[in-house]
Amino acid sequence: MKNIMQSFPISLRMIFSDPINLTLALIPTILGLSIYIFSIVAIFKNADYFGVFIQNYIPDPQTAGWVGKLLTAIFIVFVFLIMSWTFILVVGIIAAPFNSMLSSRIETILVGKQVSQNRSKTFSEIMTGFGSTFINEFKKLFFILLLTLLAFLLNLFPLFYPVGVFILALMLSVQFVDYSWSRHDLLFRNCVQDTFKNMLPYGVSGFIFLILITVPIINALVPAFATSYFTVLWLKRQNKIQA
Repeated sequence: MKNIMQSFPISLRMIFSDPINLTLALIPTILGLSIYIFSIVAIFKNADYFGVFIQNYIPDPQTAGWVGKLLTAIFIVFVFLIMSWTFILVVGIIAAPFNSMLSSRIETILVGKQVSQNRSKTFSEIMTGFGSTFINEFKKLFFILLLTLLAFLLNLFPLFYPVGVFILALMLSVQFVDYSWSRHDLLFRNCVQDTFKNMLPYGVSGFIFLILITVPIINALVPAFATSYFTVLWLKRQNKIQA
């Protein structure tokens, strides 16, 4: 628990103390907010279709208008719920190259090495590793989907609901710890061993971020923050850095 709490202020400092890290963190955030804004605008632009559809069943235009607005509001809430649960996965894939570089720079700084402050060089390295990063993300996606399916099945039974939530939290942690695993070329069995060895800190930390991603707008900040946090936590659990 000590490492869990200590990693939060360090991870925030790693983002805001370095201008390039801040830039890398803002890109996924902007992507996330853009998805939200585009979706909401699209719904409002097409809100009239609900009214037209309802008029086929409710002859009174005023009543149809109110029902149409109600359906629009319900649909917006539904979209928010869907985006809240899929956001971290979708944006995580889009932002993977930036998060991978962010994680790498944070580790370099924390272990006492010098990092480049050349933005052009940094983004050139991101573009160079673009393909391999996405391949790794889709490999990871398969494992995450299996865990999600297991969590969904467990959540069908109230008795196992806490276990299902814990698996979802662990899944979220794995998504961001994987940047460190990949950078150090850990084999699959080593990744599994690391997960079981650190199941409690990864699960508890993942649960905290699981709560954050359910909050619209705030979850746009989660990918970068989680990348920084789990990089710091992994380094601490591996005894590569001290408190």
